Amino acid sequence: MNRITIYSSEYNDEGGYDRLGWFDLDAAEHILEEDSRWDGQNMRGVISGMQINRAQLYRTSRGRWVENQDSRPEFNGPNTWRFLTDDEAREWMLKSGNREAEEALERWFPNTPEEAGPDPKGGRPAVGPTINVAYPRDLLDKIEAAAKEAGLSRAAWLRKVAEDAIA
Repeated sequence: MNRITIYSSEYNDEGGYDRLGWFDLDAAEHILEEDSRWDGQNMRGVISGMQINRAQLYRTSRGRWVENQDSRPEFNGPNTWRFLTDDEAREWMLKSGNREAEEALERWFPNTPEEAGPDPKGGRPAVGPTINVAYPRDLLDKIEAAAKEAGLSRAAWLRKVAEDAIA
């Protein structure tokens, strides 16, 4: 058994670290090594930023995600282990972005959409159909002042006034 104990990264009230749990590395499955990218001067890990070593992602025999960043060979730094949530593990795979990461995503998170990001059309989501209404300038100034006082956009204030009038 190769037991790895994981501690919190923050000091507790007693000046030490809280033990968060442990797992058997020999029983865990090695899922992925982070990919590296050129940063303009060096090849660096996309997760850890390390040059020499790469961060590793594991899944324990009980189904927990674990990240290891061993920076001892890099700059005589620490060898850190931390538990990840499912969302953090999925983001880890997405950020790594190599072929192995894509295969791991398909295996562990098959419902990950093909793409994500802002709507290509831009703008905010539609509330309803757009209508054009012309107001005299003095009335529009009063509407804008009332909307600002209410902490609403002009459109939201007009929707609220219309709903209140109909109700």
